[in-house]
Amino acid sequence: MKAKRLVSALTMIALLAGIFAGCSGDGGTTSSTGGDSSTAGDSSAAESTGGDTEKFNTTLNVIGVDNVIATTAFDEEHLQELRDLYGIEVNFQQFTNEQASNKIAVSMAGGGADIDALMFRPLDETLLFVQNGWLENLQPYIDADPEAANYDDYMDASKEVTQDPATGDAVGLPVMTESGAVYYNKTMWEAAGLTEDDYPKTMDELYDVAVKLTDRDAGVSGFACRGMANPAVTQFSGFLRAYGADFFTEADDGTKTATINTPEAVEAFEFYGKLLRDTGPDGVLSMTWTETWSLFTQGQTAMRFDANTNLGSWDPDNSAITLEEIGCFDLPVGPDGDYGNYSITPWALGISYGSTQKDAAWALINWMASSEMQQDAQSNGSSAARTSVWEVEGLSSWPQEFQDLAAEVGNKAYGTDRPYMINVASARDVIGQVIVTAIEGGDVQAAADTANADFQKLLDEEK
Repeated sequence: MKAKRLVSALTMIALLAGIFAGCSGDGGTTSSTGGDSSTAGDSSAAESTGGDTEKFNTTLNVIGVDNVIATTAFDEEHLQELRDLYGIEVNFQQFTNEQASNKIAVSMAGGGADIDALMFRPLDETLLFVQNGWLENLQPYIDADPEAANYDDYMDASKEVTQDPATGDAVGLPVMTESGAVYYNKTMWEAAGLTEDDYPKTMDELYDVAVKLTDRDAGVSGFACRGMANPAVTQFSGFLRAYGADFFTEADDGTKTATINTPEAVEAFEFYGKLLRDTGPDGVLSMTWTETWSLFTQGQTAMRFDANTNLGSWDPDNSAITLEEIGCFDLPVGPDGDYGNYSITPWALGISYGSTQKDAAWALINWMASSEMQQDAQSNGSSAARTSVWEVEGLSSWPQEFQDLAAEVGNKAYGTDRPYMINVASARDVIGQVIVTAIEGGDVQAAADTANADFQKLLDEEK
């Protein structure tokens, strides 16, 4: 039995490692998985196969990064399936995240004809790409064959950030998600006399449980979360929205008004600061997800809130707790019952507006984003954007309770965990300073008023 558990744990480690790799974009090389791009032809040359699909007999240029989506879709078995189904070869040009963005920008400035399909980061690039007209409208393809597209199967949160905000039309197909989860140490939980019935349902209950689990003499904090200014904004978003606030409001004409100094927002800042000040770890102001994850896996904090994909970093050789000791539950609601958790979409697929092979490109990305393909990617450690994938019981790369929570959160959570805007990095710097003030126990209202004015200037620059 002990040997069996060891094999199971090792299998889990290998699969979960893919989750983290899937959300990063290291690369910088260019690789071809098909013929030379010079053989590409117009999609009008597609031939009927007499079945449900048609052969395009062409090569598509695809820009992307080295993550689990690409490695799954472009392995030899799947590429052969693509050839058999559609007669499509893929010239996959692989870059780092930033290199891919630069390559896309340069291509689009020249008309975008040298790119057919692309991988993009919705929170960072949807608004910019739509504003510049770089992404083809996918809605006509979806509407032409709803059954093949199965668009309703995508998680609501993922659709939110892959649509044209002005029209609601889809401009991308989501292929990966990442949602918030409250991790807890089951052993500590039980030692404190807590059961599943004690999962906090409100923020006040979360605070009370965190106080109960805090043991300063033993060097154990009850709750850990990001405290470093810029990185903390994404996790704080769950608290901000739980208190009935948000980063900004948007009028029908598109005008955005900063709202991080409203009474509700200030209350959220103050609660977040109190929670980390009273029950958080020492040095929290310098902590990102990696530091709180280390504390949690070393048994030095009983709970933490961060992305569910952090689980892919669990390492038995460098952890004081077992995988079986790690539990999770949803972020509690605020004082008026508002829900604030997030489910973001790190990666989506789109079609270049300048492609001369749009029909073939649609066939490719719809195939890559299909339920079957996302299940295959999930078995390699991905985190799918389709509800149906999460509803398959016993997916090997996720413990069941994390799988169940992801399925639940994906269709009720916010699709963003930060201000949804182009200049988001500067916005996070501004908002992060209020978080720091709150944790330090300073004048939150004054800090929020100053930050709100600075944040408004950033929003106005994007008009």
